[in-house]
Amino acid sequence: MKPEQNSPSSKSSLALSEERREMSLYDRLQVGGLDEDDEGGLNIKEYWAVIVRHKFTIILFVIIALVAAAISTSLQTPIYRSSVKLQIDREATRVVNFEGVTPREAAYSYDFYETQYQLLKSRGLAKRVVEQLGLESSDQFKAKEKPSFFHELKRFFSSVPAADTSKDSTHSESSTKGLESLLLANLSVTPVKNSRLVVVSYDSPNPELAARVVNALAKSFIDTTMERRFENSSYAKEFLSDRIKQVRANLEESERKLVEYASQREIVDLESKQSILMQKLEALNSRLTEVEADRIKAESSYQEMQSSGAQGFDSVSDSEVITTYKEKLADLEAQYQDKLNIYKPGYPAMKRLQDQISGLKRKIRQETSDIQASVKSRYQAAVREQAMLQSRMADVKGQILELQRKSTDYQALKRDVETNRELYNGLLQRIKEVGVAAGVGSNNISIIDKGEVPGAAYKPNLKRNLQIALIVGLLGGIGLAFLFEHLDDTIKSSADVEKITGLPVIGVVPEVRLGDESESLALKAYAEPKSAIAEAYRSCRTALSFSSESGTPRILHIASSIAGEGKTTSAISLALTYVQAGLNVLLVDCDLRNPSLHNELALSNELGLTNYLVGGYKPSEIIQTGVVGGLYVMTSGPLPPNPAELLGSGKMESFLQIASEKFDVVILDGPPVLGLADALILANMANASIMVVDAGVTRNDMLKGSVQRLRQAHAHVLGALLVKYGQGRSGYGYDYQYHYNYYSYDAEDAEEHPKLAS
Repeated sequence: MKPEQNSPSSKSSLALSEERREMSLYDRLQVGGLDEDDEGGLNIKEYWAVIVRHKFTIILFVIIALVAAAISTSLQTPIYRSSVKLQIDREATRVVNFEGVTPREAAYSYDFYETQYQLLKSRGLAKRVVEQLGLESSDQFKAKEKPSFFHELKRFFSSVPAADTSKDSTHSESSTKGLESLLLANLSVTPVKNSRLVVVSYDSPNPELAARVVNALAKSFIDTTMERRFENSSYAKEFLSDRIKQVRANLEESERKLVEYASQREIVDLESKQSILMQKLEALNSRLTEVEADRIKAESSYQEMQSSGAQGFDSVSDSEVITTYKEKLADLEAQYQDKLNIYKPGYPAMKRLQDQISGLKRKIRQETSDIQASVKSRYQAAVREQAMLQSRMADVKGQILELQRKSTDYQALKRDVETNRELYNGLLQRIKEVGVAAGVGSNNISIIDKGEVPGAAYKPNLKRNLQIALIVGLLGGIGLAFLFEHLDDTIKSSADVEKITGLPVIGVVPEVRLGDESESLALKAYAEPKSAIAEAYRSCRTALSFSSESGTPRILHIASSIAGEGKTTSAISLALTYVQAGLNVLLVDCDLRNPSLHNELALSNELGLTNYLVGGYKPSEIIQTGVVGGLYVMTSGPLPPNPAELLGSGKMESFLQIASEKFDVVILDGPPVLGLADALILANMANASIMVVDAGVTRNDMLKGSVQRLRQAHAHVLGALLVKYGQGRSGYGYDYQYHYNYYSYDAEDAEEHPKLAS
């Protein structure tokens, strides 16, 4: 074994500067991949990448659609379309429509125009056109359009047999009903939006026949409308005549009953008499209101007089006569008192004064009694007048009610007479209008543009069909591409690796296509230091230097899920990058079942790892110098019958321990993980393991199972190295049972790989 030439401490400054220089590239590459969306939102680039990846599928699908459309168009019979433009004006039916009785119809009625469109497509109108043009014997009319490719395909998968040129079908089409259906099948009615115009079109393989049919159809539609109008007018006249006779008889009968009833009840002018009684009742009611107010006032005065007495009664106190008498009485009493001091009461002058005083008192009492009698008399008169007015009002009300009871039947008979008379007059007016309208020859339907003989076929339209086929092809191809992408369970990006395994991606190696088959991809990173693949592996080296506190793992195990993922190429390229950084690297081929390291480096495989493990050789006798100074290689040696037992031996552990002390980095190129125990043994012995993932080839379940196996073996898996990134392969059809072929060797393999005796 070659001794260590340069210690790690002597190259620490060089490695650090190299890592700092390459860190910018690593930052640009990003562990998450080149096309990942950090925010996890909608990434248009991902969709575009799917389309680009399946571009040949999309192009093939579009070509198939275009070819199918072109073939289908060429197989179809040219169809010509002739169109006539009609104007349909609104005309309301006025047979029994009375002004002011039924509501006016709107100027535009959806049901009216929809009815006209259905009449244009009616079987009766089609039958009339067939008879007018003599289409029963027209072979051109019976000529059928050749079915398209898609129609034939639909008929092939359908259980309903399509119409063909057989005898039964021809006989059915020759019938009148079949001809009508054939005409209606090729007829189309298209209303012009926001107008009273409608376009009627007919399709036929014969352009002259298309123009004849559509013009005949328009003329027949106008004729049938006129005929229907005359028939309606005739029917209306008959109906109105019969109705007038019936209404006139009803009018005469109602008038006779009204006259007889008036004679029996002696009713001359019921309305005038009722009006007079109502006026009397109103006058009595007004007078009763006034009298009732007077009575209430008189009753109030009367009750006040009784409760307060004659002296406290206001009418007595307010009387001017009594007030005058009281003033004179007061003067006389004052004179009497003054003279009483001089004369005795018996003195004649004093007696005269006493007689005067007594007379005044009698007058006051008489006047008070008269006022009380007057109040009582006024109250009694008001009560009597109120009672009389109430009695009179009751009498008038009775007369009114009696008059109303008598006039109930009279009013009903009178209403019947008025209703019958109004209906009779309206019918007379309407029959006159119908008679005038029946003689008018105008029509509400007119031809704006007649149908002309078309100069070019309406369908098939090759340009339009190709455009539709292009759109369908693009949509179908893109849909198929996304379907393939959905069914594709291979690893395509670093995001897939992280999502499935939870491991970080420590490097992304782009796909490199070699111009010469003899050129080695493993040595390209060393031969072209400025190439993309060299930059990618240097970025991986930088990521490994920061993978732990102690820096790059001393023993690094390179593994993959299956064979052919670029594990050996990655091991060689990664070893060369460490050599370029000034480190001594030992590259060991630990794949004792299908080694390839000696082929990539053009080294002899006569002596190798197996020779050391079985005994008889020292490591210094087996280790070979690589293509560049600082790179040392130990090939696998002859193929042993028991690879797992050799790799798991204590001698392998001691070898790795000694190698880690003598070399800066030991890289183990191991076998695939799936189906083998070798990779698990090596991963357990190494300081760290790296999973090489082939973008577009490695399947999700393979990678997930491999990582789970390594973790179960207590391996320290640092991350994944995504190689061949950007390739166009999708991995479909990859042999999942790779391990069967992986261990089988033919005669040439046996000669190339000598085996050890067990």
